[in-house]
Amino acid sequence: MNRRIPMKNLFLLVSLISMLLISACNQAQSDTFGYAESKESIDNLPSLQSVSLSENNKQVIRETFDSVKELQDRIRSGPNPDWVVKDEKVNISLSDYVLAKKNRDLIYALNQVVEIPSDEALLQDMVTKQLTVNYAKQSGIVVTPEEVSEAVHFQKAALDEADPNDENHQLIRYMMENRIRITSMTTEEFWNSDEVYEAYETSLYISKFLQSILTDESMKGMDSYQQLQEKLFDDFQKAHTIKVPDFDVLFQEVDL
Repeated sequence: MNRRIPMKNLFLLVSLISMLLISACNQAQSDTFGYAESKESIDNLPSLQSVSLSENNKQVIRETFDSVKELQDRIRSGPNPDWVVKDEKVNISLSDYVLAKKNRDLIYALNQVVEIPSDEALLQDMVTKQLTVNYAKQSGIVVTPEEVSEAVHFQKAALDEADPNDENHQLIRYMMENRIRITSMTTEEFWNSDEVYEAYETSLYISKFLQSILTDESMKGMDSYQQLQEKLFDDFQKAHTIKVPDFDVLFQEVDL
């Protein structure tokens, strides 16, 4: 079935997902192009469009981001390694992983979905996204600083102009306010930060690369895209150990 997200909601959704680093831009893109959901992974996050900003949801959102900040602070102050995966092609820090995991869980909780994809699927998706960006660059895909700045400005404006009478828009805005809150940055500092720039740059690379595949008649659309991603991950996994962090073990020394 050909499903399309209204443009206003799409910009808000992409803005949220990019900033939360949930690695779900593929979901928004596949919805935009009308493709059905594919393999079981974090790409297929539940939509936030039917979730309202209830008092209970506000509490869930606040507690989630408070938990993110607590864990990230413990990581910075602890004796544990800072990296989940560190290589010339892939760099995923413990803090990045915590943010992605907690926000994935948040979206499922807000949708009251009990069955959540595994943490292995989350980490695989994070690794695959970086490998896809590297491949896109090698394939000649170019993203300019002007394009990134324009995307950040445009989607920040869309978020600022969220309909005050639309509870879903206000939900997304509330999530972003809490995302910014735990960084100790001002709103302007956050939107001008390297983290935001890199998140949007990554999304643009993947979006352009996916578009190039979908418009290439010699390719098989999303099937070709997914097959390439699977090969990129399989090849990387053969040469690297990829292990989901065990936070109980990681924080044991800190708690003693």
